[in-house]
Amino acid sequence: MKYLFFLLILFFNFFSLAQEIEEPMKVKKKDIEFFKSFLPDFEINASDDQYLRKWRRTKYFVKSVYDYAMISSAMLTSFEDTLSTISSKKERKKYLKNANKMLKSEFGYEIKNMSITRGSFLMKLIYRNTGLSAYEIVKKYRGSGSAFWFQSLCLLNGQDLKKTYDPENEDYLIEKAARLIETGDMSFLKRVPMTKAAQKAMQKEKKRKRKKTKREK
Repeated sequence: MKYLFFLLILFFNFFSLAQEIEEPMKVKKKDIEFFKSFLPDFEINASDDQYLRKWRRTKYFVKSVYDYAMISSAMLTSFEDTLSTISSKKERKKYLKNANKMLKSEFGYEIKNMSITRGSFLMKLIYRNTGLSAYEIVKKYRGSGSAFWFQSLCLLNGQDLKKTYDPENEDYLIEKAARLIETGDMSFLKRVPMTKAAQKAMQKEKKRKRKKTKREK
């Protein structure tokens, strides 16, 4: 049995623990219901059945959380930009508390009902976009004590909040799926930003990307 902890929920002011059994290479029923509107898209040919099953599973979950990762990453990046301009410890603490509330307003209900598998893929994509592990995010937004406690709990249940993102090896298939989405070769579940904070962060991120594209030309 594994504890069902929702990684992003560690940002927020509530924490849920439940138990679930997860079978390798299986897709959970709640994810099927959430995801069944997708159309068939780009497929690969492979002689190794196990690899092909893993690839299909990876695509499935990456497509289901990609937009969540983009929105949450944009918000975190925006928060980091603002924090870099605040020198007062008191004001930083106040801002972090407000940022916590903004994340909760944008994602609270959805993250609370997200399976551990989707949550794990989500955190991988967030690291890909921001360079921040789940542990680093919890430490910054909830404090060192909370980060230590949650990490200890996760390690007891075979999880590690300090895990990073390795696109060349362990996370090769996640990277492949993400790039297919970014080149327009694979569909994904669209999720629009709901709050003003998220909308503003996404606009800021789009401007950042446009500037980066211009510099690279």
